[in-house]
Amino acid sequence: MRKYFILLVLVLVSFVLTPALWAEEKTADVQKTTWKDIASDIVGHYPLQNNATGDKNWMFDFGLQRFMMSHTSYAIGNPDAPFQKPLSVLEFPLNTWWLNFELRRTCPRWSIGTRAGLSVARNIDGPMKDSDWENPSSTQMLTTYSESACRAEGNFKFRTDADVNISDWLRLPPGFQIRPLVAFEFQRLSLMAHDGTQWSVGNYDDEDEMDLDGQIGASALNGDSIEFRQDYYIYQIGLRGVYDGFKIGKYINIKAHGEADWGPVLGYNKDHHLLRNDLFGFIKSSGTSMYFSAGLDMVIAKTVTAGITMDYMFIRTNGVTRHSNVPQNEDSTWADGVKVWSDQTSLIAHVSYAF
Repeated sequence: MRKYFILLVLVLVSFVLTPALWAEEKTADVQKTTWKDIASDIVGHYPLQNNATGDKNWMFDFGLQRFMMSHTSYAIGNPDAPFQKPLSVLEFPLNTWWLNFELRRTCPRWSIGTRAGLSVARNIDGPMKDSDWENPSSTQMLTTYSESACRAEGNFKFRTDADVNISDWLRLPPGFQIRPLVAFEFQRLSLMAHDGTQWSVGNYDDEDEMDLDGQIGASALNGDSIEFRQDYYIYQIGLRGVYDGFKIGKYINIKAHGEADWGPVLGYNKDHHLLRNDLFGFIKSSGTSMYFSAGLDMVIAKTVTAGITMDYMFIRTNGVTRHSNVPQNEDSTWADGVKVWSDQTSLIAHVSYAF
């Protein structure tokens, strides 16, 4: 994790310092905020300099987002001998379509916005994978593996952030903006694994010897099998950069933008194993998140902008799990080998309207 953090710092530092080193022109003045006019600065209506959409300070954005090569996963270890790690790993795909909506207010110095999104396709591309390593004599031996179809049961997220334009402080050339930011994001991922196939290399018939019986077979997992819900609370700081100096002809203006954020994350998992005698699993975890995005926007009318963005969210956490099975009078908690992680890569096409 340290190497990722160092890489993020180097990117942010180079992003801030490089334009300032070769800048020959002074950044266009940004209206200063003073304590006596801070209220009017936040809610007032000012023409923003170098703003392709004129004197419009509100922006509504509609986006279509496609997740690809994305998943959210967790692993648990064995709290008892031989303490294999992992004992079980579950991987849930996230490759589906989302709709995003954003409302942003841009002030002379500040920008504040909120974005909400929800999944709009029930079926998710890619299988949910469940792997177990239950052989105490060979802890590296995969003993059970299953793949199941997966559907979305009501995924949604929202993100709010505030940034400040410091381009004039850094004496950047015209067209460049650097905006430090703080952000909070909440994700609710509700998924259902269903209609799968399970392969097993054997069962433990002799509890004293704990040997495999040598049978290998496959069985169908008909209907719903695992109901999974995951909440992420993500707190981040970072930098947003913009360059709007690309012009094609007299009327076409293209803006390049990027963002890099880092911060802590809290995770809460709940899964209901419907085919295992009403077994419930819970995980509380904490760790680190990073977010990167890059894209291009083009003004296609005085108040309308269209663009495309690629983004990536990186989440890694460790935590404590609790397994509860009331009919069998089981309830246990442990932290051995408990990990939760997610990689979320997406492509976003969007249209925004300034008013």
